[in-house]
Amino acid sequence: MARFQQLNKNIEEVLLNLIDNQSLCKLLYYPQDDPFNEKEINDTSVLLYNKIYPFPYVPGVQETAGSFLSAFFDNFKLPSDNKGTKEVSLVFNVIVHKNLWRMPGTGMLRPYSILHEVDEICNSQRIVGIKKVPFDKGRLIHYNNDFAGYQVQYQVTSVN
Repeated sequence: MARFQQLNKNIEEVLLNLIDNQSLCKLLYYPQDDPFNEKEINDTSVLLYNKIYPFPYVPGVQETAGSFLSAFFDNFKLPSDNKGTKEVSLVFNVIVHKNLWRMPGTGMLRPYSILHEVDEICNSQRIVGIKKVPFDKGRLIHYNNDFAGYQVQYQVTSVN
C-alpha cells in the first residue's frame, strides 16, 4: 500500500485472484452437498458483489442462506524496524449459513474448504505489496444466529 490511492487497485487485484479460483467460486456459488462436482462457472465475475465483497460486511446476509467472502484492508501501520515500508492486514471474512457448513457429499466442512482455497491464493504468495504475503492469524466469528465462519489475516508489506 505504497499510497492510499492504490488501495482500490490493490483490492481489485485481490478480488480478481479470488474469482480466478474455480474451486473457491464453486464453494461460494453452489449450496449443494458437493459443490466440486457442479459445472464450471463460466463467468466467475458474477460472484463479485453477490458472494464476494470488498467490504468488512456482507449486505443482506441475514436474508439469504448462502456462503459469502469479504476481503478488505485493515490495521495500517509503520513497522518499528523499517520506516520505509508500510504494513497492512489483508483480511478475509468467511461467512456461511449454519445449514451449509456440512458438505456430506465430500466429507468436508465448507468454511474450512473456503479457508483452504483462500490460503492457497494468499499464503506466501505475492498477491499485492512488495513481498510475499504470510499468514498472520485467524479466529472464529459469529455473524448472527444463522451465520458463522472465520476471519483470517495476511500481512502485506509495501513501500511507504
